[in-house]
Amino acid sequence: MTIYTTFSDIDQTQWKNLIAQSPTASYFQTPECYVFFTSLSFLTPFVFGVSENNKLVGILSGYITSNGNIVKQYFSRRAIVGGGVLLDTTISEEALHELLITARNSLKRKSIYFEIRNYIDYSRYKNTFEGAGFSYIPHLNFHVHTPDEETALKNLSTTRRREIKLSVKSGAIWTETKNPDDIKTYYAILLDLYKTKVRTPLFPLDFFEKLIQQSNGKLFIIKLNDKIIGGSVCVVLPNKIVYEWFVCGLDGQVKNVYPSTIATWAAIEYTALNDYKYFDMMGAGKPENGYGVREFKSKFGGELVEDGRFMFRSNPILFKIGKIAVYLMRLKYKKLKKTGLNSDQNTSLTVETQIKQIDTQEWSDFVSNHPNGNIFQTPEMYQVYLKTPKFTPIILIAKDEKNRIVGCLMSVIHRDYKGIIGDLTTRSIIMGGPLAENDKSQILNVLLKNYDNLVRTKVIYSQFRNLFNMNNYSQPFAKNGYRLEEHLDVLINLKRTKEELEEQLHKERKRNIAKAEKEGLIFKVLTDEKNIKDVILLLKKTYIRVRVPFSYDKLFFNSYFILDNNVKFFGAFWEDKMIAGQVRLCYKDTVYAWYAGSDSDYFQKRPNDFLLWKVILWAKENNYCNFDFGGAGKPNVPYGVRDYKLKFGGELVNYGRYQKEHKKMFMIFGRLAFKLYKMIKK
Repeated sequence: MTIYTTFSDIDQTQWKNLIAQSPTASYFQTPECYVFFTSLSFLTPFVFGVSENNKLVGILSGYITSNGNIVKQYFSRRAIVGGGVLLDTTISEEALHELLITARNSLKRKSIYFEIRNYIDYSRYKNTFEGAGFSYIPHLNFHVHTPDEETALKNLSTTRRREIKLSVKSGAIWTETKNPDDIKTYYAILLDLYKTKVRTPLFPLDFFEKLIQQSNGKLFIIKLNDKIIGGSVCVVLPNKIVYEWFVCGLDGQVKNVYPSTIATWAAIEYTALNDYKYFDMMGAGKPENGYGVREFKSKFGGELVEDGRFMFRSNPILFKIGKIAVYLMRLKYKKLKKTGLNSDQNTSLTVETQIKQIDTQEWSDFVSNHPNGNIFQTPEMYQVYLKTPKFTPIILIAKDEKNRIVGCLMSVIHRDYKGIIGDLTTRSIIMGGPLAENDKSQILNVLLKNYDNLVRTKVIYSQFRNLFNMNNYSQPFAKNGYRLEEHLDVLINLKRTKEELEEQLHKERKRNIAKAEKEGLIFKVLTDEKNIKDVILLLKKTYIRVRVPFSYDKLFFNSYFILDNNVKFFGAFWEDKMIAGQVRLCYKDTVYAWYAGSDSDYFQKRPNDFLLWKVILWAKENNYCNFDFGGAGKPNVPYGVRDYKLKFGGELVNYGRYQKEHKKMFMIFGRLAFKLYKMIKK
């Protein structure tokens, strides 16, 4: 066994042969990548190798970097290995162990920690890494397989395909470039993104200028009217993998143009057209943490993998000091923001209400990362209602002095009728909002004030239907004239085992489910438009039966085409006939009961109990944590629906609703009008 510690000691031909045949090969372990790193004054590259029987069997290559002033540089020194270690399939455990120990000992005085970022599965080597002092840290990534362009496009979510189609229709184009002026323009957009949103250090312009001029470096730029509006920086491992290193776009600035989406698609399309095996998205955050970028990347048809990272803390004391320093800096920043934002005199917040001026990706990320973020406050839900007759969505986005989104409030104005009846019954419903950074009262107050100014002449009343505990929101709501009314909901904890869920079922529910199964009912997850139409017919029958107006056909079709995997349609079938249907919204770790309908001619077969139970089990099997029944009436007021829902074993919660009448007399007349409508329909 021979260990190499310098670039010149390693046989370049053997290195290239190892890249060609190793299943762990990546661009980041190539000689070309090492040479690129040596050309940059702000990085210190390193490389280690190991051979057995005169054959090169392992390479570990990366760079040391740091950021900020002298003090910050000292506490931010880190050694990074991209892509994982390059290994021959025949490498012995001893050779890998020696390679890791040599690299670790050589770098421990130069860096506080040493991180190996895996882009493929190294689980078979995990024990050897841990034996050399490295800890495994779970970390996610997406691999997008690209057998051909048609398949790659088909695998995109409906939302992404629609964004690409609209962007192309609006005149957006993409192309590869190595033009220095194009690189500078792209870098300016990327730098602004890192300063205002990402808030992590970015390599200098020199990095991008030199990388893109390499044969393995790619810049795909997006243009609209000859102006660069975004792009994607990639590196390639010839004939194998394309890696997306950086992507950015001026999102939300031009209607129906989605630069970040097109930038990533441009790189995926290149991957497919040039016969690469797959497209690597280079990271999607830690599994346990909310991560808006992961939500964005997930819609490009990739496979979610957990290849993780290996870390060695060279200096545990300095590592802890560095973590404490970062924590204190963030705490200080939060206190400064709290001091500024909790004062009514603060004027640093701005509110945007024009959808064309809102960065929908940033909005989506804000909702996804918020602890109480939910489907009803997302830009996708806004689009669903925007395209549906009788609904008018309203969005308010609060931004701080650094132009960051710190709050959102999306409402939907419902107007079921035309003329005077419509005037008397128009209302604004807010589900699961508002959302504010750290639940700050000042943000909530600004959102509510601006919201009232928008809707007070348009609707009879506003109702905030709380999906989480909003007791700490009481002050800003009271200040703006809202009262809290008690209202119940039923939640099922899906973290319980299937056996525990079954135990919670009421005996009547168990009996009905068993009867349905004995009758031969079949549960299906619905995916085609014909079945969606059948669900809508069942919903219509149900609404007619309970004498409530129903004209929401387009709501469900728009949901089907826009929400993609965030909406699911389910059916209960008897002898190939759908006799019950349900529509459920799925977001983060929760499934929300939305709409349900059934054919009363088949009630004796118990399709409603059967279908609801099967949907609950489906939610559990698909790793959701909560099932939200979506309302259970007022406490101390008899309500048969609540009794029905509770028999499925859920927990009763009282999150309440905030309500305000903007036109009290109209509210009274509206209630009378609705009662009259139901009397006429009898």
